[in-house]
Amino acid sequence: MFKIRIKTVAGLSLAACLMAGLLAAPGCGAGGTGIRPTLLVSLPDYANTPDGMTLDEKTGDIYLCCPNLKDQKYPAVLLKIDKNNKVSKFYEFPKSALHPDSGKIGTMGLDIGPDGNLYIADNQYFWSKDYKSRLIRVNIKDGKPVGTDILVEGTKLSNAVIWRGNNVYLSDTFFDVPDKPGISGIWRFSLDELNTGKPVKLDPKAFDPHTIGNTDPHLIATFQTFPWEHRGDTAGADGLTFDKDGNLYCGNFGDGVISKISFDAKGNVISNKILLKDKTMPSADGMFYDAKRDLIYIADSERNAVRAFTTDGKLSTVWENGAATTGADGLLDQPCEVLVRGDTIFIACFDLSFPGLLNQTNDKDHTISIIKLPKK
Repeated sequence: MFKIRIKTVAGLSLAACLMAGLLAAPGCGAGGTGIRPTLLVSLPDYANTPDGMTLDEKTGDIYLCCPNLKDQKYPAVLLKIDKNNKVSKFYEFPKSALHPDSGKIGTMGLDIGPDGNLYIADNQYFWSKDYKSRLIRVNIKDGKPVGTDILVEGTKLSNAVIWRGNNVYLSDTFFDVPDKPGISGIWRFSLDELNTGKPVKLDPKAFDPHTIGNTDPHLIATFQTFPWEHRGDTAGADGLTFDKDGNLYCGNFGDGVISKISFDAKGNVISNKILLKDKTMPSADGMFYDAKRDLIYIADSERNAVRAFTTDGKLSTVWENGAATTGADGLLDQPCEVLVRGDTIFIACFDLSFPGLLNQTNDKDHTISIIKLPKK
């Protein structure tokens, strides 16, 4: 077991921001006034790249994926943070779950399905760009993992996972379309087709990302990333979340654009529109809808920041470091995922440097930070 340090945050300026609807009021987190993140835990080396998180609302447990891309001598692992913030190793993936070509598994986003099992994006893009990424399932029985199934094969860069009803949504950050750079998208699969005992095999030649759904009905939305000139990152669809009305939100990692996708009663997409495009937020990674406050929190990996926006597109900053950090003091070190449990924001810090980010050093600290929200 490893040591956990928890501190209390006053949160006074954030309270004022929340009272103002988290609009861009002066001092709403910018520069760190009053709501400074604190360190929840510095993880051991066998969990050196914390990434996706999901909350079990029944137990209060948080599940955390660590693909361990920073130090790959450690295999990917799944951790659990219980309701008392005790952190433990939950699952080590068996050899049968590793990709047969890379011998690795790149666990990214995850969510709990209606059957109580964990569904995880396996990102193989770091080892192969030849459509090797997958969607996998960790089967849970009596609260414990009992095995793994391969459910979907053939994505480029599996990233975020979220369930709504009997459908799971999976973001794919790169399509690498030669004549149209920056194209990415979202796939949707039903629980029934994931339970046939055979993986869904996507054929990259069987869909046309220029015309959604005409060739593969699993592809429900596409996006094009137009990166700001200072960084030139064409990474696209990343974090996903649903609001209380069933609208789906997707953030683009490369340019920070947030899109809002709406559906009709039969689940057909009726609109896919840009909700937010603001140079205040140049990168959009993991996001989480806070139903209690009707706000969506999002990790801005480039600026070491957590932003918040309303469902009608009003953006504010909860916290921004304004500088690089090791994360050892709880400040944000390339935040990649946010999650709200009660009145606390949990923030996973990826700390794997990419060009143009504030974070340019892979530090020895592997951290989860927290921000205490005013009680609602």
